[in-house]
Parts: sequence; C-alpha cells; structure tokens
Amino acid sequence: MTRVKKWQPAIGSVAQYIGGHSTLSRQGHTVRVLAEASGKRMVVEVIGKRGAPVRVTVKTKNLAPVMPGLFD
Repeated sequence: MTRVKKWQPAIGSVAQYIGGHSTLSRQGHTVRVLAEASGKRMVVEVIGKRGAPVRVTVKTKNLAPVMPGLFD
C-alpha cells in the first residue's frame, strides 16, 4: 500500500482554508501562507471583518490548493 503525499503549501503562496468550527470557515477562505509554525501548523494572513489583514495560525491539514483559474 502506497502513501499519498499530502499537499504542503509553499511560503508566500495562496491557499484555501477550510475549517470545521463555524459556518463561515466551512465555506472556505482564501489565505496567503506567511510562515511555518510548530506542530504541523502554518501562519496565514486573511482579510478580517473590518477589511484589515489578520494573521492566524491554522493546521496544515485544513489548507488546500486554490481552484485552477482563480488567480490566472
């Protein structure tokens, strides 16, 4: 049985964050990956409710590649 390598976002790339705690995060957010943190987490930047960029730490397993053609 072969293992499938999970997607690992590169620093500075754009990713889709899909969380499981609130309705808003289950719909997904487009985030920018800023740095790698400890414990399989990444520091990302997202636009907050007031329009200002907010830095948060999220689990890598909740990040996915953006849909093709979104920023082409």
